[in-house]
Amino acid sequence: MFIGHYAPAAALKPLTQKVPLWHFFIAVQFLDYLWAAFILTGVEKARIVPGFMEASDLDLYFMPYTHSLAGALFWSASGAALYRLILNRGAGLPGAILIGAAIFSHWLADLIVHAKDLALYPGSGVKVGFGLWSSLLVSKGVELGLFLGGFILYLGGTRANGAMGKAAPFVVIAALIAIEVYSATGEPPADIKPFAALALISYTVIAALAAWLDATRSGRQR
Repeated sequence: MFIGHYAPAAALKPLTQKVPLWHFFIAVQFLDYLWAAFILTGVEKARIVPGFMEASDLDLYFMPYTHSLAGALFWSASGAALYRLILNRGAGLPGAILIGAAIFSHWLADLIVHAKDLALYPGSGVKVGFGLWSSLLVSKGVELGLFLGGFILYLGGTRANGAMGKAAPFVVIAALIAIEVYSATGEPPADIKPFAALALISYTVIAALAAWLDATRSGRQR
């Protein structure tokens, strides 16, 4: 899953003015930031297998530290604690809890689409995944629905600061959908490490887009 991961980020933002939107965008991809770093350093393993699943060429056969259930819970709790104590103390405990929830949402979204490659804990022989990637049409339909639903909640919970604030959400939505279409239809990379490096760059550029979007909109008066 790609753009579907950003649905919780958009949906959670109206709940707090103390956590910037781009922080949520980083949080929902935090497990994949770690995964990409671990792939590049050889800690976790994956490979590109064209046609592995109809909607994904990724054989994610060894990622117990970032994408096991226990690993996701650990990183979610650690991220929330780091956010509360160091990164954004002004957000308070509620903001840290929202960041932790955003981090864990990544695993829940992956559970829907992945093959059975999500271990319960490192070393576990039990792996889970509902396998929605076996259907390109169904998986992309679900992902697009989640993504648009999250942004509908974001638009309903924020207001535009002028004309730019009215246009900016649709620019971001269009950009992310374009990236999703390209990733679904383009040629797969030949090797997993360039893919991981590109993922790190992409997530960071998208977070920068979120920062720009956030600057054009404000929370609605309650």
